[in-house]
Amino acid sequence: MQLIIATGNKHKVQEIKKLLGKKIRLKQINIELHEPKSNSVEKIAESKAKQAFKKIKKPLIAEDTGIYFTALKNFPGTEPKRQYLKLGLAGLLKKLEGKKRNAFYKTVICFFDGKKTKFFEGKLYGKITEKVFLENKKVMAYEKIFVPKGKKKVLAFFSRKSKNKFSHRAKAAEKLKTFLEKN
Repeated sequence: MQLIIATGNKHKVQEIKKLLGKKIRLKQINIELHEPKSNSVEKIAESKAKQAFKKIKKPLIAEDTGIYFTALKNFPGTEPKRQYLKLGLAGLLKKLEGKKRNAFYKTVICFFDGKKTKFFEGKLYGKITEKVFLENKKVMAYEKIFVPKGKKKVLAFFSRKSKNKFSHRAKAAEKLKTFLEKN
């Protein structure tokens, strides 16, 4: 079975591809999609899936992930990339000075086949560090400052294989895999 994912983010594609296994071949299409401003990762993922479907007319998935710093009223929320580009990791850490550092990731994968919309969610709870780790490693930015609950180091230290055993994206992709195998 082949499944299309609409995203330009190769890290997301690599993670989801590994999680879906060999029976489900994930094909990336990198098309221009408008990301709506919303406080809902579900609405953003759904919008991207429906936009992509209009262009390619095939069942597909789109994904959106937010990261939420609870002490900052869930900032940066659904705008992690925009806020990272605006403030950098140092600026984000500065906003948390003197505050509790609890945070969580939320990933939503939206499957859309032209008629049916189905959502698959995964969350990962943890804390934000006081400094940046592995600054030059080629991983998603927040992985350098996020320590998952029950772990002692930031996500950037974990291999993709070990991260895929507990991450927010892994949880959502496992639910998607179960759905695809049953349908």
